Amino acid sequence: NKLNTNRMKNILKLEQLGILISIVFIYYKLDYSWFWFAILFFAPDILMIGYLFGNKIGAISYNLVHNYILTFSLIIIGYLINNQTLIMIGLIFTAHTSFDRFLGFGLKTFEGFKFTHLN
Repeated sequence: NKLNTNRMKNILKLEQLGILISIVFIYYKLDYSWFWFAILFFAPDILMIGYLFGNKIGAISYNLVHNYILTFSLIIIGYLINNQTLIMIGLIFTAHTSFDRFLGFGLKTFEGFKFTHLN
């Protein structure tokens, strides 16, 4: 029913807020540059340009950088090869993804930008 659906959406939003806060805290503890955080935080949204070539290409390009598989992979690979830049970018992109999902923007379907895995 509608009440359960709204409750679940709120739980999912709180979960994403928790991830966002955790990632920002880790970023702070690692003493990375807040200048780069500000510059790169919205960088994943550049791939929305794919929508100029249609919904399918747009969804694929958007989803490419708005998923935790990529962001966590950057962090893990950066850790394994001792590359602080990869870790930093992975944390920033994870923060961005959790921020988007907190706002209700999910992974896109081929129907169009407004159609996500969250609705």
